[in-house]
Amino acid sequence: MTRTRTALSATVKQFARTPVLVALLVVLPAYFVGLLGVVLPDSTVPVHVAGATTRTPLRDGMLPMLASLAAVMVTGIAGLFLTVDTLDADGWLALSGLPSRTLFAARAAALAGAALLASVAAAGVLSLLAVPERPLVFLAATLVLAATYGLIGAVVGVALDRLAGVYVMLFGPAVDLFLLHSPLATDAPAFALLTPGRWAGVAAMDAAFTANPEWGALGVGVAYLAVVAVAAAGAVRAAVRA
Repeated sequence: MTRTRTALSATVKQFARTPVLVALLVVLPAYFVGLLGVVLPDSTVPVHVAGATTRTPLRDGMLPMLASLAAVMVTGIAGLFLTVDTLDADGWLALSGLPSRTLFAARAAALAGAALLASVAAAGVLSLLAVPERPLVFLAATLVLAATYGLIGAVVGVALDRLAGVYVMLFGPAVDLFLLHSPLATDAPAFALLTPGRWAGVAAMDAAFTANPEWGALGVGVAYLAVVAVAAAGAVRAAVRA
């Protein structure tokens, strides 16, 4: 426990050395949702959730998806930067006897905190503009999705440098949530079942627009998060030992 606390403290200090990133976790989702909430028109659009189609103002139809997307993007980039910045140090710490699982647990805990900050900021501003039908479920689903992409960002950080990784963590979630699983779109391709947005993302949109969210999708989203966590632990451990 002491080792884990020490590693977590070091991780938090590493985040603190990048104050712009810490600020973005709160400011960017709030700014993104708040700005679009002002500029989006009031024209009505069809929204497809829970096997039904309803019509809603464009702002109300877009903002929940954009809130989740903003939280996901900044958390994914946080995971990327954390891995890129600490991988060499983790190698030395592992050589000194600190178990790699302890290092990963500390990094994952820090990413969970980052996901929570970004999700609360996005959901908080969303609630001022377009209140979800089930706000707490929406927040929980967004948190699961953001944490999943935070760990995906950690895996990307093992394979790519900052610049290439940032492009991946910007375009990947955008394609997943904005194109494949947008509540304004229909008939997602078959491969979309493999993306995180199909599960926690769909649960978040159902919670935004209906009083009966898709609990099964949220459960699969949590399982998806667990699988990604195992994969990320393996990738980071292999990189540390390399």
